[in-house]
Amino acid sequence: MNEAGDSKAAINSSAPQQDSTDSSGDQVMFDDTEKLLRSPSVTVHTVYDSFLTKVGFNAKLCFIVICSGIGLLSDTLEVMGISYAKKYIQEDFNLTRLEESVLVGVLFAGMLIGGLFWGTAADIFGRRKVLKISLAMNGSFACLSALAPNFPLFCIARLFSGVGVGGSLPVIFSYVSEWSYSRIKGRIISTVATCWMVGTILAAGFAWAILPQSSTLHDSYWQQWRLYLVVCSVPSLVAAFLYHILPETPVFLLTHHQTNDAIRTMLDYSGNNPQLKGDINHIKRLVKDSENIECMSDNSTLLNSLKTMILQVSGLFSSELRWKTFICMFAILPVHFGYYGFMLWFPEYVKKTSPDDNTSDERVFEEGLFVALSSLPGNFLSILLADVVGVKFLLITSLVLSAGSIFLLYALHSPSQVLLLSCLFNGVSAPVFNMVDILLPALYPTYIRTSAFGFHSSLIRIVMIIGNWLFSKFVDTSPSVPIVLTSGLLLLSAVVSFRLPTIKADH
Repeated sequence: MNEAGDSKAAINSSAPQQDSTDSSGDQVMFDDTEKLLRSPSVTVHTVYDSFLTKVGFNAKLCFIVICSGIGLLSDTLEVMGISYAKKYIQEDFNLTRLEESVLVGVLFAGMLIGGLFWGTAADIFGRRKVLKISLAMNGSFACLSALAPNFPLFCIARLFSGVGVGGSLPVIFSYVSEWSYSRIKGRIISTVATCWMVGTILAAGFAWAILPQSSTLHDSYWQQWRLYLVVCSVPSLVAAFLYHILPETPVFLLTHHQTNDAIRTMLDYSGNNPQLKGDINHIKRLVKDSENIECMSDNSTLLNSLKTMILQVSGLFSSELRWKTFICMFAILPVHFGYYGFMLWFPEYVKKTSPDDNTSDERVFEEGLFVALSSLPGNFLSILLADVVGVKFLLITSLVLSAGSIFLLYALHSPSQVLLLSCLFNGVSAPVFNMVDILLPALYPTYIRTSAFGFHSSLIRIVMIIGNWLFSKFVDTSPSVPIVLTSGLLLLSAVVSFRLPTIKADH
């Protein structure tokens, strides 16, 4: 077993000592709850959750949620924003239909690479460090893409921007999950996930406000789509700065034998509350045998780091995790195929179903804004019900409703009907994404959590690329084909989801 695995085993199996004095000689007082926690079966994670519960929802957790929300909506702007700008980019660069498909697909290709690389890197080097780098990479290359003088350079910049997006998406939810105590974890993660909806609203709103306007610079090079992409990149750079301020999660530090750093972080997070000293010293005793190891020595070189990344990904198919990995794959991939395949080509679809070939861009952006707002009820229901009825129930219910709504879209033809059913689909499918964001961190242990999230995110990018390509092939001829296929896959996903573990967000 590698040292990450040794660390995990040490943290999850060490039993507490029976004395009530820590290594510095300070007396430690335990209340009734803490006496129960001294059972030999108690792990660091149990005591850590007790510590977070006693701290409660304080200002620092609120700041973590806000920063993570900004990071998530910045990724949304990059993913969804290109669907609004692609018409103008196509006209500026004189792209063919195939090149227009590449315009969207190259971002997903970058996200595929980023999900695998950054997700695994976050399990080795830390969540906070990876989030800072990936968000800065996303924002920087998104800005550079707005300056690209030709299509090849534009695609290269968008590819690297996608690598940044692919890094932050799987890590944000693991980071938030490791700061949230079990009783409200579902609500916290659902709240952060709701910021994806905020990003889609901003993408549509910015497009409505910027893209149809005439350039004020009187320069044929500085088209409005370039300004739009620059505006969409700003939140990523802001989020990168905010993560520079935020601390690393204590549970990651503990898993990597950085006990002293973890204790300092916990003390700062709790405001040095003396009433929480019992939990902190309890954790000290649980990891005492591994305190002398401050880092993973086998990652001292780039080659060893790459080897460790490969081992992390292969660990997802170990006898302990193999079944979970396969079930998650078949449960979460179909909905991403349908959602992104359809939503990225929704503006084109609206125009194709309109009897007026001269449908204004303002109308397309306005309808895109309505579709983005339609996910609001589903997001609120996720926040309210995730800790009440459970993740599995909400996931399956949302998948079945999504399949039904998109199948109805196949039979509709007028723009108003398409808009109404698109809003319905977006609304009932919103809980699916929120439940997936809760499910993945809950199913995998700390030492491999972001590697798992990154792996599944990369697979999602593959089906997103396929969905984008398929919809681009049929949007001009027979858009009903991918719609019917998506509906069937959503039902398949709902059936497979019955085999998922029955968990609530607090597990």
